[in-house]
Amino acid sequence: MKKTCILLLLAFIFLACSRACSEAEERGRVLVALGDSYIAGEGIEPYYGQDAPIAEKCKNPDWLAHRSESAWPGMLRLPGVEGVLAEHRNENYFLVAASGAKTDQLFLLTEAEINNGRTAELEKVYNRDGVSGTAMLEPQLAVFDKLDERGLKADYVVIMIGGNDVDFRGIITMSVFGQTKALPGETNIGKGLSFMEQQYETGNVRNAIKRALHDIASRAGEQACILVVGYPCPLIDDTADGVFSKDSAMILNEATFFYCIELINLVDECRSEGMNICYVGVNNVFEGHGAYSEDPYIHPIMLLAGKQDLDSKAIVNSGSLHPNLKGAEAYARCVQDAIDQLEAGSERYIFDLYGLKKE
Repeated sequence: MKKTCILLLLAFIFLACSRACSEAEERGRVLVALGDSYIAGEGIEPYYGQDAPIAEKCKNPDWLAHRSESAWPGMLRLPGVEGVLAEHRNENYFLVAASGAKTDQLFLLTEAEINNGRTAELEKVYNRDGVSGTAMLEPQLAVFDKLDERGLKADYVVIMIGGNDVDFRGIITMSVFGQTKALPGETNIGKGLSFMEQQYETGNVRNAIKRALHDIASRAGEQACILVVGYPCPLIDDTADGVFSKDSAMILNEATFFYCIELINLVDECRSEGMNICYVGVNNVFEGHGAYSEDPYIHPIMLLAGKQDLDSKAIVNSGSLHPNLKGAEAYARCVQDAIDQLEAGSERYIFDLYGLKKE
């Protein structure tokens, strides 16, 4: 009798596992998109929820985060999922990236950090069409709890992060409102970029990014491949449009290279520690297509607030120096190439500043 019960129990477990595997195959792969405005789709309208009245959309995390219906992760394709991922949002595609996000908005906080008043929520202040206030967006890694509740696991996690930690927005604003000398032999933008490199090299930003990657790996699980996606040079080197001098354009591009190289080094370090992670570079498709080029993939500096900016009195449109729709399509091509190679399964690949190479 006992033997029969054990056999029945094993049969039940086998059937349950088979059913779960079958459902997973039918459901197809799952991708989670984390990080900042470059992955959320800042500057590419429409944003999810933007057509609602202001009193409603100021309570909508998607609108507050400026998550675009044309964000590049939604253009990707995965095995077992018909069409592009944007057609399967919150089923196979989970876009939780947010404009303005820093690594703090990803962390799994310790009890001590919580007791000390630290929060991983992202504060969003809005002042639009006569409606003002402050909203808080939940930590992005909470998405994995929601996946667990539905019996889902991420196959891929794509992330772009760190640009806000080193205050690229502030550096860009500085470049717009002052080309005057800040120090002998140094422009305002040069001073800002020197500060950025110092912040990274002292370990503050680097350690925060590494902690975020470890937190992602811990919550996503070993089956998830983490793709850290780089930033393109926002300008062409010979830009001289009255906003950026040629020297400032070169400095900004050099800073982007510096940051991406540091990301590559960090990803290599995480790989050596056993993390399932790759870096995906995008400069091969963005080269020659910076803002102010003849065929730009990146928005120029746009003065005054856009119709969907959270602050209607903003001096600079939040989409400035962010990818346009062509840029989003370029990102999708790069990351799709990486996914397709990884899906081939027989080889491991790494992706440098200019694309793909076999390990």
